[in-house]
Amino acid sequence: MTEACETPAPWQEDPAHIGFVRRCLGRTLKDHEPTPDMARLTRYRYRRLQDQIIRADCAGALLFGSVNLRYATGTRYAQISNMHSPVRAVYVPAEGGAVLYDWEMYAFGTKPEFVGEYRDPPVTAYFLAGDSYQDQSRKWAGEIAALVRAWGSGSRRLALDIAEPELVVALIGHGIEIVNAEKLVDRAAAIKSEDELFCLAVTVSIAEGGLARLRESLRAGMTEQELWAEFTHACIAQGAEWFDYSALASGGRTNPWGQECGDKVIRAGELVGIDTGMIGPFGYGADVSRTFFCPPGRPSAEQRRLYRAALENLAHNINLIRAGMSFREYTEKSWPVPEEFWARRYNAVAHGVGMGNEWPHIPFARDWPAHVEKDGVFEENMVIAIESCIGRADGVECVKLEEMVVVKHGPCHVLSTFPFEDDMLH
Repeated sequence: MTEACETPAPWQEDPAHIGFVRRCLGRTLKDHEPTPDMARLTRYRYRRLQDQIIRADCAGALLFGSVNLRYATGTRYAQISNMHSPVRAVYVPAEGGAVLYDWEMYAFGTKPEFVGEYRDPPVTAYFLAGDSYQDQSRKWAGEIAALVRAWGSGSRRLALDIAEPELVVALIGHGIEIVNAEKLVDRAAAIKSEDELFCLAVTVSIAEGGLARLRESLRAGMTEQELWAEFTHACIAQGAEWFDYSALASGGRTNPWGQECGDKVIRAGELVGIDTGMIGPFGYGADVSRTFFCPPGRPSAEQRRLYRAALENLAHNINLIRAGMSFREYTEKSWPVPEEFWARRYNAVAHGVGMGNEWPHIPFARDWPAHVEKDGVFEENMVIAIESCIGRADGVECVKLEEMVVVKHGPCHVLSTFPFEDDMLH
């Protein structure tokens, strides 16, 4: 289906949400502007993707990945199913309209602006093709090779994200040079338009409603899964589509951070951490983390110490980031993690966010691999998640905090505004 909202979603008529989006965008929304301009947004993304295809000297990009396909065309159908058994694809040429391979083409109603034509999809996944998958792959490779020859302006390079091995071999057999499409899509997606920022603000607003529901529902005796259900229910009721993970943990399961929710019973006096990882109504993500204290009682001195350190880490790195600063300079000037917390640090200082987690992924200076580019630079309107995870390897719990910011030449603009916990600070 295309990115259309025929009837108002609950968040569109919520005054608190409208105010939140105004603050995130830094301007007043017009009365006729309850949603982003999706046609304009798709044009912007398509142009950026084609620019990357041209820069890479490719004839085109063949995309199977659900998120990549949605970025390129503004269409979606059975996204999770297509992640493990893809039956949709799009060929984006360096110039001109795309060829969208999709059985559900008629469900879209009007053809998306940058789709030049529809074709029946390839049947190369074993789930559908069975033992004919090799023959199907060879047949479809011939069709793609013909597109490359017809629209390639002499280039035989094809950007490809994911595909069956037999298809890759068959394409190479046609003289096609395969390059990685993920870099092209991620670089295209790195700089957000105002419409994309609108989408991100909507998703963050919905996630914060879910966090409020979680905090209100948190009580001793419930399981982590029950608490996760409260969060996801509130988000889905407001238009959330899916979740990248179910990263909610309590007590000792917060250390090390990264475990998904289970049937553990939450006890009074434990910390509960959550990483939202939610994809909102336009396909854009909310990657915000908070840590709560399960009442009754009062947080211990150690819990408060961890929380204050995590917040200090977060504030320092938010205040540091600027457009024009290199990734290497940023990581070298980032908050110095005390040695006692080093083993439980997060796996990055920061990373990009858009239609999920995106490039760049910025490691700590001590972790910086020799082969990683050193000249990457923050640019205006990149959206970055600033990470903070504080705990001791010999400790009981970790505190996980995370904010999303829009990079500016001056101070960055913080998208996530959900309050921190007063009882953890005093």
